[in-house]
Amino acid sequence: MLAPDNRALLLDALRPPPGHSLDRAVATTFTLDLESALIVPLAFAGFQFEEQPDPIRVMEALRNMSKRFDVFCQAGAINAQGWPSDLVALLENVVHEVRRPRPGHIFHPKVWALRFLDDSQEPTFRLLVLSRNLTADRSWDTILWFDGRLEGRRKASNTPLVRFIAALPDLAVTQLTASRRAAINGLTEDLRRVRWDLPNGVREACFHPIGLRLRGLRRFQAENHFSGYRKLAISPFVRDGVLRSLLRTEKNGNTVLVSRGEELATLQPDSLNRMDTYELDPAASLYSSEDIEEETSQTLLTHLHAKVFVVERARRAHLYIGSANATDAGLNSGNGNIEFLCELIGPVKRLGVDALVGEDTPFRTMLTPYVASETPDSDEARKVERVLEDLLIDIAGDVQFRTSVTKRGEKWASRITTELALPCFPESMSLTIAAHNRPAEIHPLSPGESINVEMQPRELADVTPFLQLTARLTVEGNAVERSAVICSLLDGAPEERFNEIMARQIDTPEKFLRLLALLIGFASGGSGFISAAGDGSATWSAGPCQGTLELLARALSENPESIDYLESIVEYLRQDILPPGWDNVWLPALEARHAMLKEDV
Repeated sequence: MLAPDNRALLLDALRPPPGHSLDRAVATTFTLDLESALIVPLAFAGFQFEEQPDPIRVMEALRNMSKRFDVFCQAGAINAQGWPSDLVALLENVVHEVRRPRPGHIFHPKVWALRFLDDSQEPTFRLLVLSRNLTADRSWDTILWFDGRLEGRRKASNTPLVRFIAALPDLAVTQLTASRRAAINGLTEDLRRVRWDLPNGVREACFHPIGLRLRGLRRFQAENHFSGYRKLAISPFVRDGVLRSLLRTEKNGNTVLVSRGEELATLQPDSLNRMDTYELDPAASLYSSEDIEEETSQTLLTHLHAKVFVVERARRAHLYIGSANATDAGLNSGNGNIEFLCELIGPVKRLGVDALVGEDTPFRTMLTPYVASETPDSDEARKVERVLEDLLIDIAGDVQFRTSVTKRGEKWASRITTELALPCFPESMSLTIAAHNRPAEIHPLSPGESINVEMQPRELADVTPFLQLTARLTVEGNAVERSAVICSLLDGAPEERFNEIMARQIDTPEKFLRLLALLIGFASGGSGFISAAGDGSATWSAGPCQGTLELLARALSENPESIDYLESIVEYLRQDILPPGWDNVWLPALEARHAMLKEDV
């Protein structure tokens, strides 16, 4: 059941079924990489995964898909590593930061709900329940994948899932637009009537949102769910209280615990009494030496990040997969994190402890018994990092940032302000702010005061609501630093900002050609008048005017709105980017499109 040799990419799970296209998607994650989120629309558009995706494909997929999906993440947990692409501007209305559910706890679920449409507009649905965040992290994670179809009657078993997704807009720091709220409501109404295809051997699936007060739903009671005579917990983070109260059994060897060695070292010895305890074997591999040579630093998996619980009782197995760790914060429904678990119920032979970590299972070959060290490692720097991370999460959730833009000559100036004051912090700690795409232009912030910072004027395409907040703390002469990206409210930026950003991506005639092809659904190299070079570029093959004329004619016939979009981009492009004779074919096409619009009026 838990087969680590069956490796799936999240992007594969997001790709539409054959003959379908994405209509709506909602996702939740704790941490978020903006760069990882940029790749998601490529999966929605059906493209295959590439280590270095074509920026023109990313741009066009994101433009088409950005109105169709929403991502909710913990405020203050958007990663600030790496130089951001200009295209993150198209995520500004997609990403919604969520404030803490209660002090000291976090928004931690990992769920994707998707609706696809076929050519006849018949919907199909997909639900993903994961332990993986929307980041580039290379850890061992789990993914539970359901496909489903609409039926006539509502399914009571879907109510917890529906109520969870419906609650998301009200958790956001910044209010969602009416159209996005309506789209999410429409998806949840459909989900009420979806019948999910269950995995082989599974008799029932139950959904458990944790940490949300949802009227009419019984709270998740971990002590009831984890009552049984045999148990398994796979969790990267564990706490003594949960082990003693929820996972321990009366008989030796009836509880199997798999965690990270550094976590197990923090536990009291008596917490592990009567448990068989394992960690990932760093020397273990599922692959032959030839396979390993094909692996790279980008594909090798390192740390354990999966969260799985199994409880055997009444000759059945209850398998829980999702986001919750074996901690008080993860499993305390009344006073902990917001989490999401899916429970699969079925025969012990299929879903039980031995089915997942028995002697002959693939996962067991990756484990080694945990041996307690006499002197557990004490990572003081990591403790300080957690203090800084908590501060950033508190600020991002409690303080609303605003970026006001005004034109100054040929450039644009930005002013960052807040109405609320920042929390107080010690003198040994410093806090700075910068635009995410200008991290070197930092401005110090004062504890207990509101923010009023003016940024240097910049090109319109460089104006961004994404800000980088950095906290530093010096401990015993050593500086520790953590950063997070926050999305401010953007005021005063003109609509043409997006057009300038798009035009900046098209800096060669070959990229312009690929954009033309993608506008009517062709991949680069997919039409009779486009040829793909070995370096991923493209060239005119049947004469520039002839090829462009045919493409524009098909665009007018099959996708006339693409001409409107192209018009908004072309005016920002340099003349040397456009193919020879462009005006001769473009102006007649533009005139024909304007005539179509007049007829519609």
